[in-house]
This record gives sequence, structure tokens and C-alpha cells, in this order.
Amino acid sequence: MMNLLDIYTALAHERPGDPALIFEREPYVGIRLSWAQLAARGEELSLRLAAAGITRQSLCAVELADHPDMLPLLLGIWQLAGTALLVDPKWGDSVRRSVFSHSRPDALITVDPQFMVSLLPDTSSKDEHSDLPDGAALLAYTSGSTGDPKGIVVPHDRLVTAIYAAAATIVRYRGAAPKRIACSIRLSGYGVLILHYMWAVCAGATVVVLPELDLRTAPGYWQTIADHDIEQISLVPPLIELLNQLAVPPQRVRKVPTCISNSAPLSQRTQQQFQNRFNLGLLNAYGLTEIMCISFLGEYDERGMGRNTIGTPAFLKAQLRDQNGTVVEGVGEGELELSGPTVFDGYYRNTHATEAAFHGCWLRTGDLLRRDEQGRYSIVGRLKNVVMKGGHSIYLEEVESVAFDMDGIHEVAGVPLQLPAGGEDIGLLVRLLPDSGLTSAAVAAELRQRLGAHRAPRRVIQITQALPRTGSEKLDRKRVVEMWHSLASPARVMKE
Repeated sequence: MMNLLDIYTALAHERPGDPALIFEREPYVGIRLSWAQLAARGEELSLRLAAAGITRQSLCAVELADHPDMLPLLLGIWQLAGTALLVDPKWGDSVRRSVFSHSRPDALITVDPQFMVSLLPDTSSKDEHSDLPDGAALLAYTSGSTGDPKGIVVPHDRLVTAIYAAAATIVRYRGAAPKRIACSIRLSGYGVLILHYMWAVCAGATVVVLPELDLRTAPGYWQTIADHDIEQISLVPPLIELLNQLAVPPQRVRKVPTCISNSAPLSQRTQQQFQNRFNLGLLNAYGLTEIMCISFLGEYDERGMGRNTIGTPAFLKAQLRDQNGTVVEGVGEGELELSGPTVFDGYYRNTHATEAAFHGCWLRTGDLLRRDEQGRYSIVGRLKNVVMKGGHSIYLEEVESVAFDMDGIHEVAGVPLQLPAGGEDIGLLVRLLPDSGLTSAAVAAELRQRLGAHRAPRRVIQITQALPRTGSEKLDRKRVVEMWHSLASPARVMKE
């Protein structure tokens, strides 16, 4: 069985002095760990874990941090045949309580500002985590505050298989595996960990932890990429937009990086602006924690620029099922379903959610996709982000995409509205670029022109603050709705 720990150990023997981890992010700038040093630090932390009372096959809640000891800590847990429950330090109290109540970890471990092990109250039996399978590397939660926690057990072998499959697609595109992978996003959860740190070890590449990409660092981002000979970058749409607005285009880059967009749908406008401005292809990737890693890597056109489609899956089988439950053949659209050896077995301790997630052996992704004549897939929207308006299904992402294609719009989020007289409609929050000259009324009028009166939002509200997002930079739909309600009075909605 393939094991991440074995891969790290093998690299420590085969390439002991080669760099595995380079920190260029404050306050750890200049710290470098070779493969041998990384493995040795993992062994040291494993001994400290055991001395602190962590027994074999424990479930350890790990508070994620951009810290040189983060990877060694995971190695230390795996040396004890344990499983790491990934905790975003920015989770609210309710989410943390819900996740901990559901999973009942044996300990909470932090590395920032210092290494600390806190054994949690022993209210469980000795076999509390016997339902975790052998070889479980990680436990990642996709939600936890709704009263229906969805934890995903990530086994070593499935994760390695999924990463190898995705990495092989990149090798086919660029002809060789990347030697240096940049991490310019906060380590907030599963996706950032897998697409940077775990991908790097499977590719035998160095992870370079760059300064976090934000307003301050965006202008010089490409120079930073060039200075460190970066060959692979994984970004999310909001950060791509930030680069489109502020980054100075690269000048004579010695090594052209593979640029991947993931985590949220990538609008065609954002992708085209990126490619036109920086003359770099941008791949539109798609994946779920439930399939361990991204499986759709997008594709390049004949000019080496990325198409907005997500292409075809690298390893899994895919099909579409329409709203009548019929599998779609050929060109068409429907809910994407996936099947194959890296699909998870079900949500941890949540039989109800597991049953709802599968259609036979097919994982229901909850995403509406369209397939074209060449068999390529494109994202339409989330099935749960749909509004029934006059008997027609209108997806929030569809309205957001059209709005985002308008010049002058920085962020946009659709909101389902329940009308006082019954029925549904759509509200839209828009954040405008400085000096755009747009108004909410102008945006509403343009959307009526582009979408038609029936599909256009009932009301558009301009905001000045950033839209709420999750740690993976996806829109936090629950908080978006709360923001809408705080800005829109029922009386004004009724008048409109």
C-alpha cells in the first residue's frame, strides 16, 4: 500500500541533501529543510508526541499553520500510525465545537507559536476511533456548523494515487515534473495542503513558501516567481483577479510556470484577462475532497493558452445525469457523477449524508456540468445554488458569471430571495473597482439587457467591503445571505 510517509523516507535516503522546503514567508524567511532534515524532524516530533501521551492510531487535531514544523508534525503522527484531523485556526467557535464533538479527537496539537500537545478530555472508550480505516492519513471536514458535519477520511493510498494521476497530466503538458512548486496561499485546509505540500513530495519537488499573495505582494508577484525559479503555481479566482489588477507582467521569465486555477469556478473573463496580460496559459481545474485531489486539469488550446472548459478527468470515470434521473449521452448537461478507485467511501460517522452522496457506485458531486461534442466538460453551477423563477431553473453562478464579465466589477455574489407573495427571485451583491463609473442601477440595467428580464436579478446592491469567503477562498454563501439581509430591508424589496 502506497504511503506518504514511505515516500518522504525514500526521498530522505535517495536525495538527502536536496531541498524539500524553503520558507520565504515571514517570520521564517531563510529556513530551509532538506529531505533528510524533514524526515529527521518528523522522527523527533514523533518521539515528543509519544512522550506527551499520544498513543498509536490516535486521531490528532492539528491546527494548520504556515510553519516549518507543519510537515514534520504530520510525519510524526503518521509514524505513530495516527490520523491528522485538519483544523483551520480561523474556524469560528461553533464550527470547531461541531467538528470536535463529531470526531472526538484524542488531542489538539499546535506548532505556532510553539509546539504544544493538549490531550483532550477522555470521555470516549478505548476503541473510539476503531471506525477509522487502517492507513487513514487525514480527516478533513467540508462543513461542520450546519448540524450535519461532513468529515472525509483520506487514506494514504488513495491520496497518493489521486495526486500521481493529476501530476502525470501536468507532466504530459509540460514534458517534465516541476522542480519547484510555489505556495502563495495561507495554509487554511485540505486543498492548500494537498495541491502544494503533498503534490510536491509525489513529484519529488521543492515547496517554496512565498509571501502570502495579497494587495501588498501582488505588484511584484511575477518577479518573486522568477527569482525562485518556480515551475508550478496553484491559485484561486479571487487571487487571479488580484493579479489581473495589480501585478506587473513578467519580463523574460527563464522558466515558464504551469498556472492552475482551482477551488471555485473560473470565469472566462478572468481567465482571458490573465492570459492576455501575462502571456501565460491558465488551466481551469476541478476537484473535490471526496475524490482526494483535482481530477480535471483543464486543457490548453493550440496557442498554449488554457480553455475555460475543465477538460476530461485524469483518472476517474465521469457521467452526467439529468433532473429526471436519466444518464445523459453525448452532448448535454446534468449533474456530474464520478466513479473510480480514489472516490471516498462515505462521510465519517454520517450515514444519512453518505446515502445522499451516492447514486449506486457513482458519487453525486452536486455540480451541474455541460459536455460538448469533444467530450470536454464545463461547469454550469451548483445544484443547490438554484432559484426557481417562473417555473425555470436559474443558477446563481450563471448570473454571477454574466455580471462578472462586465468591466468594472470586482466581486459579485447572487442571493436567493423568497418573495412575500410567494415564489423566488435573485438578489445580487456587487463590489465595484475604483473609478469604474458604475452604479447598482447601471449594473441591473445591463444585466437585464444581457440576461433578459426573466433571468436578471430583481435587485442589485453595491457593497464596499469584501465578500465573505471560506479558507479556500470560495464564497461563504451563508454569510453572503446574512450580508444581504443586513443591507436590504424587506420594505424596500417589496417596493421593487
